[in-house]
Amino acid sequence: MALAAKRAGFLTGGLLLCGVGLAFLTVSAWFALAPTIGITGTAAIIAGFYFGLGLILIGMGSRARMVAPVAAAPAAAAAPFAGPPMMQAFLYGLQAGAASHLAKR
Repeated sequence: MALAAKRAGFLTGGLLLCGVGLAFLTVSAWFALAPTIGITGTAAIIAGFYFGLGLILIGMGSRARMVAPVAAAPAAAAAPFAGPPMMQAFLYGLQAGAASHLAKR
């Protein structure tokens, strides 16, 4: 739990600092573009950039597969077949491969 809390804290802090940096980059882009293009053109360019970036992120999020983790089978059910240990290991690996292939679908 402590490791998860530490990771969440670092992630939150990193995201916050990235947000502050993005705000300053936006302001500096505004100051750089406004004298040459004008306020309306600058607003359109910056808004178009953020809108396009948002569309890309939405597309990436909707395309990614969200697969729930598969719970491990109990030890008694892991090898229900009897036979030589090498054959058991082969069949166990075969079952694990089939289960992982089904989980990907």
